[in-house]
Amino acid sequence: MSQYLTNTAPREMEFFFNPESIAIVGASADPTKLGGRPLAALLKKGFSGNIYPINPRYERIGKLRCYRSVTNVPGDIDLAVISVPREALIPVLQECAEKKVKAAVIFTAGFAETGDEGMAVQNKITELSRRSGIRILGPNCIGFIHFGNAVMASFSDVMEFEAPSAGSGSNLAFITQSGAYGERTFMKAFEEEIGVSAFVSVGNEADLEFSDFLNYLVDDEDTGLMGVYLEGAKNGNKFRRAAEAALRAGKPVLVKKVGRTSAGKRAAESHTGSLSGTDKLYDAFFRQVGIIRYDELRDLVNFAKVFQAGRIPLGRNVAILTDSGGPGVEMADKCEEFGLNVPELSDNTRSRIAKVLPFYGSARNPVDMTAAVMTDQRIYGECLRAIMDDNNVHIVFAPGFFMNYTIPSLLDEILDIYRSSTKPLIMFPLWQDRSPHAREMIDKVKAEGIPLIDQATDAALAVASLTRYGEIRRRFLKINDITPHQ
Repeated sequence: MSQYLTNTAPREMEFFFNPESIAIVGASADPTKLGGRPLAALLKKGFSGNIYPINPRYERIGKLRCYRSVTNVPGDIDLAVISVPREALIPVLQECAEKKVKAAVIFTAGFAETGDEGMAVQNKITELSRRSGIRILGPNCIGFIHFGNAVMASFSDVMEFEAPSAGSGSNLAFITQSGAYGERTFMKAFEEEIGVSAFVSVGNEADLEFSDFLNYLVDDEDTGLMGVYLEGAKNGNKFRRAAEAALRAGKPVLVKKVGRTSAGKRAAESHTGSLSGTDKLYDAFFRQVGIIRYDELRDLVNFAKVFQAGRIPLGRNVAILTDSGGPGVEMADKCEEFGLNVPELSDNTRSRIAKVLPFYGSARNPVDMTAAVMTDQRIYGECLRAIMDDNNVHIVFAPGFFMNYTIPSLLDEILDIYRSSTKPLIMFPLWQDRSPHAREMIDKVKAEGIPLIDQATDAALAVASLTRYGEIRRRFLKINDITPHQ
């Protein structure tokens, strides 16, 4: 573990992320029901610990013995997943306290989000947690998933997917105050082959808050960046400590903060009982601690792509390589719009490029190879190598040619150039057909970690966000006299 990680998360969080035993209270033999889904998923995904179904209606569910109550379970219980009606919840929690259950996930809804009566019951949950020491996720949540060790404490459809991995220390974890938004995020991540590590739906936060999970994930070896859907933070100091720990560790935090308008604030209060706060204060706070605020789901996914490539820009200067003037002009506009620079290339770089371009091409920035590159593909490699060698260039955008007529040696050369440099390379625009040859090339590029982003706005915004994050982190480490490790 790196010396820059804080390791300040409560030890009790381990019972969510690394439980040795899980009880499903309200377990069902029907895998379509809330109490049946986590049980089925734990078995399907191969959770290695003990699984204890709890329901007095059954003697067995499949091959597992079913118990009348958690108090009847012969062994210890690290994590209880609770799916019971609201009126039964407090008695169940009292039994968990008697059994000395360490942690609990509560699916049950109908608490602070419903008004005073529900809030009164939620307060009892909080009091019981404080008195017994049980750490509680929820209520009114869709649960928790830790992919690395198959902890499926949820009823989300996310459990049905095979989680891709970007490698240890690079995966995306997502913490959400909206279960549905969190599910959408993971569906998109799976679609785009973004590596993932954990999914946390915090619900009403009767005990643990999103900041507790954020703080824990700073030390999680599988997690490299964290996304948050946020309606409101209950404890600003806790949020700040977690955000600064993440910045110190080099793990970006991206937040979709809703409740900007009066209508949005009212909706947040009726959703999870959250107080959304003043939006300008959140904006200022995010800037101070290096949090990246995003609006669209694709912004999170595209940032994950460029971050998981493992190359944070050391400056704002961009070089753009294109096969046509139009995409180059579009990308130049977007780069400057988002705060990046598109400088003139050095005389030596322009001279090297001009030697291989047709007379009607352009060796300026953007570099326009023209359609000539389709028939003389060596032009691409010579231009890319010259740009990558330019010391005044920090970021490179270059087109992806994934066509049946693309010669294999071109991709080999591109990959060789990429490996010989430490600069970020993002492929935009993308030209691709449906040939097996094209698919094979795309797979090779993805395996190498080069981001593929088809829209100029998306590509420029993702890289600009990563660049600003790198600047803020370097400044933070310098102020705190910390030597960066990545």
